[in-house]
Parts: sequence; C-alpha cells; structure tokens
Amino acid sequence: MRPARALIDLQALRHNYRLARDSSGGKALAVIKADAYGHGAVRVAQALEAQADGFAVACIEEALELRAAGIRAPILLLEGFFEADELALIVEHDLWTVVHAVWQLEAIEQAQPGKPLTVWLKLDTGMHRVGLHPCEYRAAYQRLLATGKVARVVLMSHFSCADELNSACSDQQVAVFEAARQGLVAETSLKNSPAVMGWPKIHSDWSRTGIMLYGATPFDQAQPLAERLQPVMTLESKVISVRELPAGEAVGYGATFVSERPLRI
Repeated sequence: MRPARALIDLQALRHNYRLARDSSGGKALAVIKADAYGHGAVRVAQALEAQADGFAVACIEEALELRAAGIRAPILLLEGFFEADELALIVEHDLWTVVHAVWQLEAIEQAQPGKPLTVWLKLDTGMHRVGLHPCEYRAAYQRLLATGKVARVVLMSHFSCADELNSACSDQQVAVFEAARQGLVAETSLKNSPAVMGWPKIHSDWSRTGIMLYGATPFDQAQPLAERLQPVMTLESKVISVRELPAGEAVGYGATFVSERPLRI
C-alpha cells in the first residue's frame, strides 16, 4: 500500500467555520461540494453539524449522500435542480434549492410538492454564468410567492472578482443586486469566502464559505483574516528513494537535467 495519506484536522475545520461565521455579519453555509473539496463531505458535515447554519452542495446526489449519512441540517443545492422530477426528492429530503432559470420557476408553478419549498433566487449581477437577468428578477420573486408552494425566498448572487480588492466589479455587482431587489422583502446571500474576508462593508444575511473553511486564502497578498485560518488538510508520504548522483550525470526523461556537482537526490 502506498504510504501517502491526507490527514484532516477537524478542530481546524471547526475553528475556520467559527471564524467565517463570526466575520460574515450573518449566518454561514459551509460549502462542501465536490466531496468537501477532497476533504470528505460526510466527515466534514458530521464535524460541523452541531454549529453550522447549514451546508451547500452542487447537486442533489451530493445532498442525498449527506442525508443517507444522517445529516439533518439544512442543505442548499447550489446548482438547483436539473429536471423537474427532482422536486419530489427535494421535498422528500427537506432540501433547499437555488432557482437560477425561468424554466425552474415554471417547474415549481406546475409541481405539486406537498409541502412548501425554500428557494434561493439567484440573480446574475455580472458573472454571467447562471442566474436570472435583472429585468426578470422582481417578476420571478412575485411568481414564486404567488404559487403558494414557496414558504421562503432568499435573494442571492455570486461575485466574480471578490478576490481582487482593487477591482470595481464587486461594487458594481452590489449596485445591480440592490437595484433589482428594491422593494423585495427577503433575506440576502451575497458573500463567498473572499467577500467575507475582504469586503466587510457588504451586507449579506447569509454567506457561502468554501475555500476559507479549509484554511486557504483566495488572496495573493497578506490579509488579516487569512493569518487566522488554520490548514485543515496535511498530505504526508515517505520518500521512495534517495540516491547519490555524481557530477555530469542526467536524471529523468529526456536527460534534461545534468548535475554540475555531486548531489544527493
């Protein structure tokens, strides 16, 4: 068996979540999509469930894995649902879903979910990946409420350049968001990890923290909160071979490296 192993420090994970939540100015979802970025989604969720306000995953398959493991905390589907028939599973397993397209709104209007849904309504404020156009947003909110099938709506968007502190993009996106949601009464979710760490003036009832949860910083430059993060994963292994290389000998494919002096490699 190969000696390489990844060690996960759950105490560091809990520390980083507390730091993220305390710094966010609101509640915080722990983003554990893609198997918690390789850290193990089930173990991460189990470690955080007692303190986390909820979790966020990419798709329903990831959410169902957590429910099967006994995780009962709120779980948000960041990509929403891909087929209308997934709404039955969303209701059955008490999941929250993002709505980022008109067809998803129409699917909810046509569905008979059995109990009210929690919907996070996503606005495209400039990232242009997914999200409703600003001119559609207010009407989409009203249509969701009019269905009688939605108990709660959270208004959300996603920053494209929050890790660039000198960029005007984030302020521009906030302006688009505020204009589109004017007059709408609902909680908001704007902040990702770089926004929590670098844009404290931005208000967000909910943050969605990913990279900082695992002890990494999105910034190239020094940053106060980054210095307080603790690394969660440590990769350990053993050296497979130590060799004495005389001067003038090559190493590896293509013989591109030739030692100029005796080396231990």
